[in-house]
Amino acid sequence: MAVYKKPSKRAHKGFFYLNDEAVINSLSALESGKVDEIVSRTTTAREGGFSGDIKVPLPVVGLSAAAGKKSSSEIEEEMVRTRTRFSVYEAWFDYLQREKSLGVFSGWGYDALDGVESGDTVELRAELSLGSLQTVLRLFLWFADQAAKQDSPFAQRGDQLKETKQSARMVKATMGIDVDDDEEVPLLAVPRGDVGPQVILTISPKWLIGRLGQLGGDFGMVAQVTRVIASGEEYPILRLTKDVVPTPLEINTLKDVVANYVEPAKALGVAVDPEESVVKGPALILDPIAIYR
Repeated sequence: MAVYKKPSKRAHKGFFYLNDEAVINSLSALESGKVDEIVSRTTTAREGGFSGDIKVPLPVVGLSAAAGKKSSSEIEEEMVRTRTRFSVYEAWFDYLQREKSLGVFSGWGYDALDGVESGDTVELRAELSLGSLQTVLRLFLWFADQAAKQDSPFAQRGDQLKETKQSARMVKATMGIDVDDDEEVPLLAVPRGDVGPQVILTISPKWLIGRLGQLGGDFGMVAQVTRVIASGEEYPILRLTKDVVPTPLEINTLKDVVANYVEPAKALGVAVDPEESVVKGPALILDPIAIYR
């Protein structure tokens, strides 16, 4: 009979997402000497350990030695940045644990949010997904991009392409994607345990280490509580007006807009409910700092 012995501690973290800017700023305020030490150590490693030792081959005709030197420098800087971001996270996480500054959920259930307050930093494990609405909207945007490429099997022309582009603009507006603003991607989280309050978190693609297509399954995360939605209240998952607080008009408009995607989603084999545009309390809204396996 095969028996699996679980590790006593998960020392390795396969990061999917890490907002190292938030981590560095936080650790600088809490324990600035530690940040200085880590940055100094990684810079020293660059200068003494691999600076000048990285050899970028130049097999491509026309690639100058100067270009190779620049590439080598860029590689070094990226290696230092990578070392720093993960080292700083470990120092920051250890500090929070040492100071007992992390809220930890023991299971999940209808009373899981008792005592949870906005601003708390929490750790939990949950099943993460884009949700059916985000899946359909992003799939359509992918299709619209393919439709504009004449060498794509999904290529369109004329009025058909014009209609697809117009629909894509409407989808982007619904998702709050603005060329002058950072995109925000809402994720659904189902914590380990019994059925309980909904959990929503919003990530910024610039902090992704993996790709959205790799999302799915059980993840650990460290996040800050943005707000706790009381029972009977609604909060929009998608935002049409990011510069003001959510209003009943925005919430009702989102439901009407999302209702238009219900039938098209069925053709893709995805069930979309207009109510998916909002989260109903009791619910927990999180600002993730790290997501990992």
